[in-house]
Amino acid sequence: MSIKMASEEMRRFLKEPLLTFVATLTKTGHPHVTPIWSYYDGHHFYMTLVDGNPKTRALARDNRISLAIGSYDMPFRAVLVHGTAELLRDNVEPTIRQIMEKYAGPDKAEGMTDFAMTEPQVIAKVTPIRIYTWDQSKVPYSEVLASEKSGTAFRVL
Repeated sequence: MSIKMASEEMRRFLKEPLLTFVATLTKTGHPHVTPIWSYYDGHHFYMTLVDGNPKTRALARDNRISLAIGSYDMPFRAVLVHGTAELLRDNVEPTIRQIMEKYAGPDKAEGMTDFAMTEPQVIAKVTPIRIYTWDQSKVPYSEVLASEKSGTAFRVL
């Protein structure tokens, strides 16, 4: 039995309003990890950033990025992404609204989007190079431990 999620399971999981932990690289090469909101369209991940913040500056220097999205309760599920980010500055409002709807619901999304747009916004569009997933409900815990010895047990892309 496989511990990794099938593509449709992963898409359903990524519709949940879970924090996305984003890792970028500082000028000194150290990881800078922050939790933010994200949206997945089935091909790319999108995150809204205030233009000029540490993540946008880091991605302008080096577009490599890692994402970690995990559940908060047992049995644990997670998606890890290694990819590259493209910074988009034009027509960002529709994507920001999708992100706000995912986390705050349709009733609050418009007001939150309007508020976000009071500052210059950038969308980080992440193209995955590798995706790893796991769903610990699929196997006994002893198999979870055995699977951790090989990252290939989790690789989807």
